[in-house]
Amino acid sequence: MGKIRVLPEAIANKISAGEVIERPASIVKELVENALDAGSSAIEIDVKHGGKSLIRVMDDGSGMTAEDAQLSVLRHATSKIEKAEDLNGVRSFGFRGEALPSIAAVSRFTLQSRTSSSLSGTELVVEGGNLVKARECTAAQGTVAEVRDLFFNTPARRKFLRQDSTEFGHILDTVICLALANLSVHFILRSQDKEVLNLLPTNDLAVRARAIFGDDWADQMIPVHGDIPYAKISGLIGKPSLASGNRAGQFFFINRRWVKAYGLSHALQAGYHGFLMQHRFPAAVLFFDIDPHHVDVNVHPTKQQVRLSHEAMIKSLVEKTVSRGLTQAGDLAPLVSSFAKDIEKSGVPQSLPASLIKNTREESDSFLRTAECDTAIGELGACYGSIRIGKKVCITKILGQIHRTYILAETEEGYVLIDQHAAHERVMFEALMKGFSSRHPSSQRLLIEEILDLPVRQIEILKENLDFLNQLGFEAELFGERSLVVRAVPSILKDENPVTLLKEFADEKETGKMQTRLKSREGDVAALIACKRKSVKAADSLGFPAIEALLAQLGKCENPFNCPHGRPTMIRYHASDIEKQFKRKV
Repeated sequence: MGKIRVLPEAIANKISAGEVIERPASIVKELVENALDAGSSAIEIDVKHGGKSLIRVMDDGSGMTAEDAQLSVLRHATSKIEKAEDLNGVRSFGFRGEALPSIAAVSRFTLQSRTSSSLSGTELVVEGGNLVKARECTAAQGTVAEVRDLFFNTPARRKFLRQDSTEFGHILDTVICLALANLSVHFILRSQDKEVLNLLPTNDLAVRARAIFGDDWADQMIPVHGDIPYAKISGLIGKPSLASGNRAGQFFFINRRWVKAYGLSHALQAGYHGFLMQHRFPAAVLFFDIDPHHVDVNVHPTKQQVRLSHEAMIKSLVEKTVSRGLTQAGDLAPLVSSFAKDIEKSGVPQSLPASLIKNTREESDSFLRTAECDTAIGELGACYGSIRIGKKVCITKILGQIHRTYILAETEEGYVLIDQHAAHERVMFEALMKGFSSRHPSSQRLLIEEILDLPVRQIEILKENLDFLNQLGFEAELFGERSLVVRAVPSILKDENPVTLLKEFADEKETGKMQTRLKSREGDVAALIACKRKSVKAADSLGFPAIEALLAQLGKCENPFNCPHGRPTMIRYHASDIEKQFKRKV
Protein backbone atom coordinates (compact mmCIF):
# COMPACT_ATOMS: atom_id res chain seq x y z
CA MET A 1 0.00 0.00 0.00
CA GLY A 2 1.35 3.47 -0.91
CA LYS A 3 2.30 6.10 1.66
CA ILE A 4 0.19 8.92 0.21
CA ARG A 5 -3.54 8.98 0.94
CA VAL A 6 -6.38 11.42 0.50
CA LEU A 7 -7.53 12.86 3.82
CA PRO A 8 -11.19 12.47 4.79
CA GLU A 9 -13.20 15.60 4.08
CA ALA A 10 -13.87 16.26 7.80
CA ILE A 11 -10.13 16.38 8.57
CA ALA A 12 -9.35 18.47 5.49
CA ASN A 13 -12.04 20.97 6.52
CA LYS A 14 -10.56 21.33 10.01
CA ILE A 15 -7.11 21.96 8.57
CA SER A 16 -8.27 24.51 6.01
CA ALA A 17 -10.42 26.22 8.65
CA GLY A 18 -7.19 27.18 10.40
CA GLU A 19 -6.27 29.40 7.45
CA VAL A 20 -9.37 31.54 7.99
CA ILE A 21 -10.13 31.11 11.71
CA GLU A 22 -7.03 32.02 13.68
CA ARG A 23 -8.86 33.21 16.81
CA PRO A 24 -12.30 34.50 17.89
CA ALA A 25 -11.61 37.89 16.31
CA SER A 26 -11.31 36.15 12.92
CA ILE A 27 -14.88 34.88 13.30
CA VAL A 28 -16.18 38.32 14.22
CA LYS A 29 -14.44 39.79 11.19
CA GLU A 30 -15.90 37.24 8.77
CA LEU A 31 -19.44 37.41 10.16
CA VAL A 32 -19.54 41.21 10.28
CA GLU A 33 -18.14 41.44 6.75
CA ASN A 34 -20.88 39.09 5.55
CA ALA A 35 -23.42 41.37 7.24
CA LEU A 36 -21.93 44.41 5.50
CA ASP A 37 -22.00 42.64 2.13
CA ALA A 38 -25.70 41.95 2.80
CA GLY A 39 -26.38 45.70 3.00
CA SER A 40 -26.99 45.87 6.76
CA SER A 41 -27.66 49.22 8.40
CA ALA A 42 -27.33 47.90 11.97
CA ILE A 43 -25.05 45.17 13.33
CA GLU A 44 -24.96 43.90 16.91
CA ILE A 45 -22.12 41.74 18.22
CA ASP A 46 -22.30 39.84 21.52
CA VAL A 47 -19.36 37.88 22.91
CA LYS A 48 -18.67 35.98 26.10
CA HIS A 49 -15.33 34.84 27.52
CA GLY A 50 -13.41 36.59 24.77
CA GLY A 51 -15.47 34.80 22.11
CA LYS A 52 -14.47 31.32 23.28
CA SER A 53 -17.92 30.37 24.57
CA LEU A 54 -20.13 32.66 22.47
CA ILE A 55 -20.03 34.96 19.46
CA ARG A 56 -23.35 36.22 18.15
CA VAL A 57 -23.67 38.60 15.19
CA MET A 58 -27.11 39.99 14.32
CA ASP A 59 -27.83 42.12 11.27
CA ASP A 60 -30.79 43.59 9.38
CA GLY A 61 -29.39 42.85 5.93
CA SER A 62 -31.01 41.16 2.93
CA GLY A 63 -31.05 37.71 4.56
CA MET A 64 -31.04 34.32 2.81
CA THR A 65 -33.61 31.90 1.49
CA ALA A 66 -33.69 28.33 2.78
CA GLU A 67 -31.78 27.11 -0.28
CA ASP A 68 -29.10 29.82 -0.02
CA ALA A 69 -28.71 29.24 3.72
CA GLN A 70 -27.90 25.55 3.21
CA LEU A 71 -25.49 26.36 0.38
CA SER A 72 -23.74 29.00 2.52
CA VAL A 73 -22.23 26.38 4.84
CA LEU A 74 -20.71 24.45 1.93
CA ARG A 75 -17.09 25.20 1.06
CA HIS A 76 -16.51 27.55 -1.88
CA ALA A 77 -20.20 28.44 -2.19
CA THR A 78 -20.47 32.23 -2.64
CA SER A 79 -22.76 34.89 -4.06
CA LYS A 80 -19.92 37.36 -4.62
CA ILE A 81 -18.23 36.01 -7.77
CA GLU A 82 -19.19 33.72 -10.64
CA LYS A 83 -16.09 33.45 -12.83
CA ALA A 84 -12.32 33.84 -12.53
CA GLU A 85 -12.40 37.26 -14.20
CA ASP A 86 -14.47 38.60 -11.29
CA LEU A 87 -11.39 38.37 -9.06
CA ASN A 88 -9.92 41.33 -10.96
CA GLY A 89 -12.62 43.67 -9.70
CA VAL A 90 -13.64 42.41 -6.26
CA ARG A 91 -15.47 45.10 -4.27
CA SER A 92 -17.19 42.92 -1.67
CA PHE A 93 -15.51 41.99 1.63
CA GLY A 94 -16.02 38.25 1.16
CA PHE A 95 -15.77 36.25 -2.04
CA ARG A 96 -14.01 32.95 -1.30
CA GLY A 97 -16.98 31.08 0.15
CA GLU A 98 -14.81 29.77 3.00
CA ALA A 99 -15.89 31.74 6.08
CA LEU A 100 -19.11 30.03 7.18
CA PRO A 101 -17.98 26.43 6.48
CA SER A 102 -14.66 27.13 8.23
CA ILE A 103 -16.46 28.52 11.29
CA ALA A 104 -18.97 25.65 11.33
CA ALA A 105 -16.14 23.09 11.10
CA VAL A 106 -14.64 24.11 14.46
CA SER A 107 -17.65 25.14 16.56
CA ARG A 108 -21.30 24.57 17.38
CA PHE A 109 -22.82 26.87 14.79
CA THR A 110 -26.39 28.13 14.44
CA LEU A 111 -27.68 30.27 11.58
CA GLN A 112 -31.09 31.96 11.34
CA SER A 113 -31.98 34.05 8.32
CA ARG A 114 -34.99 35.54 6.53
CA THR A 115 -35.41 37.67 3.40
CA SER A 116 -37.91 40.53 3.15
CA SER A 117 -40.07 38.52 0.74
CA SER A 118 -40.36 35.45 3.00
CA LEU A 119 -42.96 35.00 5.72
CA SER A 120 -40.73 32.67 7.75
CA GLY A 121 -37.04 32.14 8.17
CA THR A 122 -34.61 29.23 8.05
CA GLU A 123 -32.59 27.80 10.92
CA LEU A 124 -29.51 25.61 10.48
CA VAL A 125 -27.61 23.88 13.29
CA VAL A 126 -24.11 22.61 12.41
CA GLU A 127 -21.73 20.93 14.86
CA GLY A 128 -18.14 20.33 13.89
CA GLY A 129 -19.01 20.64 10.20
CA ASN A 130 -21.95 18.21 10.33
CA LEU A 131 -25.45 19.50 9.60
CA VAL A 132 -27.57 18.50 12.62
CA LYS A 133 -30.81 20.34 11.94
CA ALA A 134 -32.45 22.37 9.19
CA ARG A 135 -35.93 23.75 9.82
CA GLU A 136 -38.30 26.62 9.28
CA CYS A 137 -38.37 29.22 12.07
CA THR A 138 -39.70 32.62 13.06
CA ALA A 139 -37.10 35.29 12.42
CA ALA A 140 -36.75 39.01 11.72
CA GLN A 141 -35.40 40.12 8.36
CA GLY A 142 -31.65 39.66 8.24
CA THR A 143 -29.32 37.06 9.70
CA VAL A 144 -28.30 35.89 13.16
CA ALA A 145 -25.12 33.81 13.28
CA GLU A 146 -24.25 32.22 16.62
CA VAL A 147 -20.95 30.47 17.35
CA ARG A 148 -20.55 28.49 20.58
CA ASP A 149 -17.73 26.40 22.05
CA LEU A 150 -15.06 27.46 19.58
CA PHE A 151 -12.52 24.71 18.79
CA PHE A 152 -14.48 22.19 20.92
CA ASN A 153 -13.46 19.46 18.45
CA THR A 154 -9.87 20.67 17.95
CA PRO A 155 -8.46 20.91 21.51
CA ALA A 156 -4.94 21.45 20.17
CA ARG A 157 -6.14 24.74 18.67
CA ARG A 158 -8.17 25.75 21.70
CA LYS A 159 -5.26 25.52 24.12
CA PHE A 160 -3.38 28.16 22.15
CA LEU A 161 -6.08 30.77 22.71
CA ARG A 162 -5.00 33.55 25.07
CA GLN A 163 -6.73 34.98 28.14
CA ASP A 164 -10.33 36.14 27.71
CA SER A 165 -9.27 39.78 28.00
CA THR A 166 -6.61 39.36 25.32
CA GLU A 167 -8.99 37.68 22.89
CA PHE A 168 -11.63 40.33 23.53
CA GLY A 169 -9.00 43.00 22.84
CA HIS A 170 -8.49 41.55 19.36
CA ILE A 171 -12.26 41.45 18.82
CA LEU A 172 -12.52 45.10 19.89
CA ASP A 173 -9.74 46.07 17.45
CA THR A 174 -11.55 44.24 14.65
CA VAL A 175 -14.90 45.92 15.30
CA ILE A 176 -13.23 49.34 15.54
CA CYS A 177 -11.60 48.88 12.14
CA LEU A 178 -14.84 47.71 10.53
CA ALA A 179 -16.74 50.62 12.11
CA LEU A 180 -14.21 53.17 10.83
CA ALA A 181 -14.70 51.89 7.29
CA ASN A 182 -18.52 51.80 7.42
CA LEU A 183 -19.75 55.09 8.86
CA SER A 184 -23.38 54.65 7.81
CA VAL A 185 -23.79 51.44 9.83
CA HIS A 186 -24.89 51.38 13.48
CA PHE A 187 -22.49 49.13 15.43
CA ILE A 188 -23.11 47.76 18.92
CA LEU A 189 -20.55 45.58 20.69
CA ARG A 190 -21.29 43.86 24.01
CA SER A 191 -19.03 41.70 26.17
CA GLN A 192 -20.50 39.65 29.02
CA ASP A 193 -23.81 41.47 28.33
CA LYS A 194 -22.15 44.84 28.99
CA GLU A 195 -22.13 47.42 26.21
CA VAL A 196 -18.62 48.42 25.14
CA LEU A 197 -19.34 50.27 21.88
CA ASN A 198 -22.48 51.94 20.59
CA LEU A 199 -21.58 53.79 17.40
CA LEU A 200 -24.43 55.69 15.78
CA PRO A 201 -24.48 56.15 11.99
CA THR A 202 -22.74 59.27 10.67
CA ASN A 203 -21.32 60.63 7.44
CA ASP A 204 -18.30 62.24 9.13
CA LEU A 205 -15.17 60.19 9.87
CA ALA A 206 -14.11 62.67 12.56
CA VAL A 207 -17.36 62.09 14.47
CA ARG A 208 -16.89 58.32 14.50
CA ALA A 209 -13.21 58.64 15.39
CA ARG A 210 -14.18 60.84 18.34
CA ALA A 211 -16.74 58.26 19.51
CA ILE A 212 -14.14 55.48 19.34
CA PHE A 213 -10.91 57.11 20.45
CA GLY A 214 -12.08 59.98 22.65
CA ASP A 215 -11.95 63.76 22.59
CA ASP A 216 -8.22 64.13 23.27
CA TRP A 217 -7.36 61.92 20.29
CA ALA A 218 -9.89 63.52 17.95
CA ASP A 219 -8.85 67.07 18.83
CA GLN A 220 -5.34 66.35 17.60
CA MET A 221 -6.29 64.98 14.17
CA ILE A 222 -5.77 66.76 10.84
CA PRO A 223 -7.89 65.97 7.74
CA VAL A 224 -5.91 65.16 4.59
CA HIS A 225 -6.64 64.22 1.00
CA GLY A 226 -4.71 63.72 -2.21
CA ASP A 227 -4.95 61.89 -5.53
CA ILE A 228 -3.17 60.56 -8.60
CA PRO A 229 -4.89 59.28 -11.79
CA TYR A 230 -5.88 55.83 -10.43
CA ALA A 231 -5.74 56.31 -6.66
CA LYS A 232 -7.14 58.70 -4.04
CA ILE A 233 -6.23 59.08 -0.38
CA SER A 234 -8.26 60.72 2.38
CA GLY A 235 -8.63 60.52 6.13
CA LEU A 236 -7.11 61.84 9.33
CA ILE A 237 -3.52 62.09 10.54
CA GLY A 238 -2.42 62.90 14.08
CA LYS A 239 -0.41 65.91 15.12
CA PRO A 240 3.13 65.02 16.22
CA SER A 241 2.08 65.37 19.86
CA LEU A 242 -0.23 62.36 19.41
CA ALA A 243 2.60 60.02 18.37
CA SER A 244 3.24 56.93 20.49
CA GLY A 245 5.82 54.21 20.87
CA ASN A 246 4.07 51.78 18.51
CA ARG A 247 1.96 51.63 15.34
CA ALA A 248 -1.27 50.58 17.08
CA GLY A 249 -2.83 53.96 16.22
CA GLN A 250 -2.43 53.45 12.46
CA PHE A 251 -5.37 52.20 10.38
CA PHE A 252 -5.21 51.66 6.61
CA PHE A 253 -8.15 50.84 4.36
CA ILE A 254 -8.02 49.99 0.67
CA ASN A 255 -11.41 50.21 -1.01
CA ARG A 256 -12.94 50.15 2.51
CA ARG A 257 -11.11 46.91 3.32
CA TRP A 258 -8.95 47.07 6.47
CA VAL A 259 -5.45 45.91 5.51
CA LYS A 260 -2.03 45.42 7.04
CA ALA A 261 0.25 47.42 4.80
CA TYR A 262 3.76 47.92 6.17
CA GLY A 263 4.86 49.76 3.04
CA LEU A 264 2.15 52.36 3.56
CA SER A 265 3.12 52.66 7.22
CA HIS A 266 6.71 53.45 6.25
CA ALA A 267 5.44 56.03 3.74
CA LEU A 268 3.33 57.61 6.49
CA GLN A 269 6.41 57.79 8.72
CA ALA A 270 8.39 59.43 5.91
CA GLY A 271 5.74 62.16 5.68
CA TYR A 272 6.51 63.10 9.30
CA HIS A 273 10.22 63.56 8.62
CA GLY A 274 11.48 66.38 10.82
CA PHE A 275 8.40 66.33 13.06
CA LEU A 276 8.95 63.20 15.17
CA MET A 277 11.62 61.92 17.50
CA GLN A 278 13.22 58.59 16.70
CA HIS A 279 11.12 55.53 17.57
CA ARG A 280 7.89 57.56 17.75
CA PHE A 281 5.04 56.61 15.43
CA PRO A 282 2.19 58.81 14.20
CA ALA A 283 -1.52 58.04 14.46
CA ALA A 284 -3.59 57.94 11.28
CA VAL A 285 -6.83 56.69 9.75
CA LEU A 286 -6.27 56.63 5.99
CA PHE A 287 -8.54 55.45 3.19
CA PHE A 288 -7.30 54.54 -0.27
CA ASP A 289 -9.68 54.38 -3.20
CA ILE A 290 -7.74 52.42 -5.80
CA ASP A 291 -8.84 50.95 -9.10
CA PRO A 292 -9.52 47.27 -8.22
CA HIS A 293 -7.45 46.18 -11.22
CA HIS A 294 -4.40 47.59 -9.40
CA VAL A 295 -5.16 45.66 -6.17
CA ASP A 296 -4.78 41.91 -5.60
CA VAL A 297 -6.93 40.94 -2.59
CA ASN A 298 -6.54 37.23 -3.25
CA VAL A 299 -3.20 36.91 -1.44
CA HIS A 300 -4.34 35.32 1.82
CA PRO A 301 -7.59 33.78 3.11
CA THR A 302 -7.96 36.53 5.73
CA LYS A 303 -7.82 39.12 2.92
CA GLN A 304 -5.84 41.48 5.17
CA GLN A 305 -2.73 41.30 3.03
CA VAL A 306 -2.92 42.82 -0.44
CA ARG A 307 -0.60 43.46 -3.36
CA LEU A 308 -0.52 46.80 -5.13
CA SER A 309 0.74 47.49 -8.60
CA HIS A 310 2.60 50.81 -8.84
CA GLU A 311 3.14 50.64 -5.07
CA ALA A 312 6.04 53.11 -5.24
CA MET A 313 3.79 55.81 -6.70
CA ILE A 314 1.12 55.21 -4.05
CA LYS A 315 3.73 55.40 -1.26
CA SER A 316 4.96 58.67 -2.74
CA LEU A 317 1.37 59.95 -2.72
CA VAL A 318 1.10 59.08 0.99
CA GLU A 319 4.33 60.84 1.90
CA LYS A 320 3.48 64.01 -0.02
CA THR A 321 -0.13 64.13 1.22
CA VAL A 322 0.91 63.73 4.85
CA SER A 323 3.71 66.28 4.62
CA ARG A 324 1.38 68.78 2.94
CA GLY A 325 -1.33 68.17 5.54
CA LEU A 326 1.05 68.88 8.41
CA THR A 327 2.28 72.05 6.76
CA GLN A 328 -1.18 73.37 5.83
CA ALA A 329 -2.53 72.73 9.33
CA GLY A 330 -0.81 75.94 10.39
CA ASP A 331 2.56 77.58 10.71
CA LEU A 332 5.32 75.02 11.23
CA ALA A 333 6.61 76.85 14.29
CA PRO A 334 3.48 76.30 16.39
CA LEU A 335 3.46 72.63 15.43
CA VAL A 336 7.07 72.18 16.46
CA SER A 337 6.52 74.28 19.58
CA SER A 338 3.52 72.17 20.59
CA PHE A 339 5.55 69.04 20.07
CA ALA A 340 8.40 70.41 22.15
CA LYS A 341 6.03 71.26 24.99
CA ASP A 342 4.62 67.73 24.89
CA ILE A 343 8.12 66.28 25.07
CA GLU A 344 9.06 68.60 27.92
CA LYS A 345 5.89 67.65 29.80
CA SER A 346 6.62 63.96 29.33
CA GLY A 347 10.09 64.28 30.83
CA VAL A 348 12.10 63.36 27.72
CA PRO A 349 15.00 65.75 27.07
CA GLN A 350 14.02 68.03 24.18
CA SER A 351 17.66 68.81 23.45
CA LEU A 352 20.97 68.26 25.16
CA PRO A 353 20.43 69.30 28.81
CA ALA A 354 22.68 72.03 30.11
CA SER A 355 23.81 69.61 32.80
CA LEU A 356 25.37 67.42 30.15
CA ILE A 357 27.12 70.23 28.32
CA LYS A 358 28.51 72.51 31.03
CA ASN A 359 30.34 69.64 32.71
CA THR A 360 29.76 70.92 36.26
CA ARG A 361 29.36 68.37 39.06
CA GLU A 362 26.21 69.95 40.53
CA GLU A 363 24.32 70.14 37.23
CA SER A 364 25.33 66.76 35.82
CA ASP A 365 24.62 65.02 39.13
CA SER A 366 21.12 66.52 39.18
CA PHE A 367 20.40 65.04 35.79
CA LEU A 368 21.18 61.53 37.03
CA ARG A 369 19.52 61.94 40.43
CA THR A 370 16.19 60.24 41.19
CA ALA A 371 14.03 60.00 44.30
CA GLU A 372 15.67 56.76 45.40
CA CYS A 373 19.20 57.48 44.23
CA ASP A 374 20.07 60.72 45.99
CA THR A 375 22.37 58.96 48.44
CA ALA A 376 24.21 57.20 45.64
CA ILE A 377 25.72 60.44 44.39
CA GLY A 378 28.29 62.14 46.53
CA GLU A 379 31.83 63.34 46.33
CA LEU A 380 33.38 60.78 43.99
CA GLY A 381 36.76 62.35 43.48
CA ALA A 382 38.43 63.06 40.15
CA CYS A 383 37.93 61.12 36.95
CA TYR A 384 41.04 59.16 37.83
CA GLY A 385 39.57 57.53 40.94
CA SER A 386 38.75 53.86 41.35
CA ILE A 387 35.20 52.62 40.70
CA ARG A 388 34.50 48.94 41.22
CA ILE A 389 31.69 47.28 39.26
CA GLY A 390 31.02 43.75 40.41
CA LYS A 391 33.93 41.57 41.46
CA LYS A 392 35.83 41.56 38.17
CA VAL A 393 35.80 45.16 36.92
CA CYS A 394 37.74 47.98 38.56
CA ILE A 395 37.73 51.20 36.55
CA THR A 396 40.87 53.24 37.10
CA LYS A 397 40.41 56.03 34.54
CA ILE A 398 37.45 57.40 32.57
CA LEU A 399 38.61 58.25 29.07
CA GLY A 400 35.39 59.75 27.70
CA GLN A 401 32.51 59.10 25.31
CA ILE A 402 32.42 57.49 21.88
CA HIS A 403 29.70 58.72 19.49
CA ARG A 404 27.91 60.21 22.52
CA THR A 405 26.56 56.73 23.24
CA TYR A 406 29.33 54.61 24.73
CA ILE A 407 31.63 55.30 27.67
CA LEU A 408 35.28 54.27 27.30
CA ALA A 409 37.14 53.56 30.52
CA GLU A 410 40.45 52.01 31.54
CA THR A 411 40.47 49.08 33.97
CA GLU A 412 43.17 47.29 35.92
CA GLU A 413 43.28 44.57 33.24
CA GLY A 414 42.46 46.50 30.07
CA TYR A 415 39.46 48.62 29.17
CA VAL A 416 35.65 48.52 28.97
CA LEU A 417 33.02 49.95 26.64
CA ILE A 418 29.82 50.81 28.48
CA ASP A 419 26.45 51.40 26.85
CA GLN A 420 25.30 54.50 28.76
CA HIS A 421 21.58 53.88 28.14
CA ALA A 422 21.70 50.22 29.17
CA ALA A 423 23.77 51.08 32.24
CA HIS A 424 21.46 53.84 33.44
CA GLU A 425 18.44 51.68 32.65
CA ARG A 426 19.80 49.04 35.07
CA VAL A 427 20.37 51.70 37.75
CA MET A 428 16.86 53.10 37.39
CA PHE A 429 15.30 49.64 37.20
CA GLU A 430 16.77 48.53 40.51
CA ALA A 431 15.79 51.80 42.19
CA LEU A 432 12.22 51.44 40.91
CA MET A 433 12.03 47.80 41.95
CA LYS A 434 13.17 48.74 45.44
CA GLY A 435 10.24 51.14 45.70
CA PHE A 436 7.72 48.75 44.12
CA SER A 437 8.81 45.76 46.18
CA SER A 438 7.96 47.28 49.55
CA ARG A 439 4.75 45.93 51.03
CA HIS A 440 3.17 49.36 51.14
CA PRO A 441 4.75 51.56 48.44
CA SER A 442 4.49 55.22 49.39
CA SER A 443 2.39 57.44 47.17
CA GLN A 444 2.64 61.10 46.24
CA ARG A 445 -0.72 62.82 45.89
CA LEU A 446 -1.13 65.09 42.89
CA LEU A 447 -1.99 68.72 43.50
CA ILE A 448 -4.44 68.53 40.60
CA GLU A 449 -6.07 65.27 39.59
CA GLU A 450 -5.18 64.05 36.11
CA ILE A 451 -7.92 62.63 33.86
CA LEU A 452 -7.00 60.27 31.03
CA ASP A 453 -9.36 60.25 28.07
CA LEU A 454 -8.17 57.22 26.08
CA PRO A 455 -9.34 55.03 23.19
CA VAL A 456 -11.64 52.18 24.23
CA ARG A 457 -8.95 49.54 23.71
CA GLN A 458 -6.52 51.23 26.09
CA ILE A 459 -9.20 51.93 28.70
CA GLU A 460 -10.03 48.21 28.66
CA ILE A 461 -6.35 47.42 29.25
CA LEU A 462 -6.10 49.83 32.17
CA LYS A 463 -9.36 48.49 33.67
CA GLU A 464 -7.82 45.03 33.54
CA ASN A 465 -4.66 46.19 35.35
CA LEU A 466 -6.15 48.76 37.72
CA ASP A 467 -5.72 46.70 40.91
CA PHE A 468 -2.12 45.96 40.00
CA LEU A 469 -1.31 49.62 39.29
CA ASN A 470 -2.84 50.66 42.61
CA GLN A 471 -0.68 48.06 44.35
CA LEU A 472 2.38 49.84 42.92
CA GLY A 473 1.35 53.10 44.55
CA PHE A 474 -0.88 54.69 41.94
CA GLU A 475 -4.29 55.88 43.05
CA ALA A 476 -6.48 55.62 39.98
CA GLU A 477 -10.06 54.70 39.24
CA LEU A 478 -12.57 54.73 36.40
CA PHE A 479 -14.19 58.08 35.68
CA GLY A 480 -17.21 57.22 33.53
CA GLU A 481 -16.95 54.60 30.82
CA ARG A 482 -14.13 56.14 28.81
CA SER A 483 -11.85 57.92 31.26
CA LEU A 484 -9.52 57.27 34.18
CA VAL A 485 -8.82 59.70 37.03
CA VAL A 486 -5.37 59.61 38.68
CA ARG A 487 -5.06 61.11 42.16
CA ALA A 488 -1.64 59.83 43.25
CA VAL A 489 1.49 58.18 41.86
CA PRO A 490 4.24 56.10 43.49
CA SER A 491 6.59 58.45 45.34
CA ILE A 492 9.51 57.27 43.27
CA LEU A 493 7.69 58.64 40.19
CA LYS A 494 6.69 61.97 41.71
CA ASP A 495 8.60 63.91 39.04
CA GLU A 496 7.04 61.96 36.15
CA ASN A 497 3.92 62.81 34.16
CA PRO A 498 1.33 60.19 35.25
CA VAL A 499 -0.70 60.57 32.04
CA THR A 500 2.33 59.83 29.89
CA LEU A 501 3.36 56.90 32.10
CA LEU A 502 -0.04 55.21 31.97
CA LYS A 503 -0.41 55.84 28.23
CA GLU A 504 2.94 54.18 27.60
CA PHE A 505 1.99 51.31 29.90
CA ALA A 506 -1.21 50.81 27.86
CA ASP A 507 0.76 51.09 24.58
CA GLU A 508 3.18 48.37 25.64
CA LYS A 509 0.42 46.06 26.89
CA GLU A 510 -1.63 46.67 23.74
CA THR A 511 1.12 45.55 21.40
CA GLY A 512 2.38 42.75 23.66
CA LYS A 513 5.86 44.28 23.87
CA MET A 514 6.00 44.26 27.66
CA GLN A 515 8.08 41.11 27.74
CA THR A 516 11.40 41.33 29.60
CA ARG A 517 11.98 37.73 30.72
CA LEU A 518 11.36 39.01 34.23
CA LYS A 519 9.46 37.07 36.87
CA SER A 520 6.93 39.71 37.86
CA ARG A 521 4.63 42.33 36.40
CA GLU A 522 6.33 44.82 38.71
CA GLY A 523 9.57 44.07 36.89
CA ASP A 524 7.91 44.65 33.52
CA VAL A 525 6.60 48.05 34.62
CA ALA A 526 9.93 49.05 36.20
CA ALA A 527 11.76 48.06 33.00
CA LEU A 528 9.33 50.09 30.89
CA ILE A 529 9.69 53.21 33.03
CA ALA A 530 13.45 52.87 33.32
CA CYS A 531 13.78 52.55 29.53
CA LYS A 532 11.21 55.05 28.31
CA ARG A 533 11.05 57.74 30.94
CA LYS A 534 14.09 58.05 33.19
CA SER A 535 17.22 56.73 31.56
CA VAL A 536 19.99 58.60 29.81
CA LYS A 537 19.56 57.91 26.10
CA ALA A 538 21.98 57.15 23.31
CA ALA A 539 23.33 60.42 21.81
CA ASP A 540 23.04 62.28 25.15
CA SER A 541 26.33 64.09 25.67
CA LEU A 542 27.63 63.31 29.18
CA GLY A 543 30.31 65.27 31.03
CA PHE A 544 32.90 63.55 33.23
CA PRO A 545 31.05 64.16 36.52
CA ALA A 546 27.86 62.66 35.08
CA ILE A 547 29.82 59.64 33.80
CA GLU A 548 31.40 59.20 37.24
CA ALA A 549 28.03 59.35 38.93
CA LEU A 550 26.52 56.84 36.52
CA LEU A 551 29.36 54.33 36.94
CA ALA A 552 29.30 54.70 40.73
CA GLN A 553 25.57 53.93 40.73
CA LEU A 554 26.06 51.00 38.36
CA GLY A 555 28.65 49.58 40.75
CA LYS A 556 26.04 49.44 43.51
CA CYS A 557 23.61 47.37 41.43
CA GLU A 558 22.91 43.71 42.15
CA ASN A 559 23.35 42.88 38.46
CA PRO A 560 25.45 45.63 36.86
CA PHE A 561 26.24 43.69 33.69
CA ASN A 562 22.82 43.50 32.00
CA CYS A 563 19.91 45.87 31.45
CA PRO A 564 16.41 44.62 32.43
CA HIS A 565 15.84 43.40 28.88
CA GLY A 566 18.96 41.23 28.95
CA ARG A 567 21.28 43.38 26.83
CA PRO A 568 24.84 43.79 28.14
CA THR A 569 25.69 47.08 29.83
CA MET A 570 29.38 46.71 29.04
CA ILE A 571 31.92 44.79 26.99
CA ARG A 572 35.28 44.02 28.58
CA TYR A 573 38.58 43.86 26.74
CA HIS A 574 41.86 42.59 28.20
CA ALA A 575 45.13 44.42 27.56
CA SER A 576 46.41 41.25 25.87
CA ASP A 577 43.72 41.71 23.19
CA ILE A 578 45.30 45.03 22.24
CA GLU A 579 48.79 43.56 22.31
CA LYS A 580 47.72 40.79 19.95
CA GLN A 581 46.19 43.27 17.51
CA PHE A 582 49.45 45.26 17.43
CA LYS A 583 51.48 42.05 17.10
CA ARG A 584 53.24 42.66 20.40
CA LYS A 585 52.20 39.18 21.51
CA VAL A 586 51.54 36.04 19.56
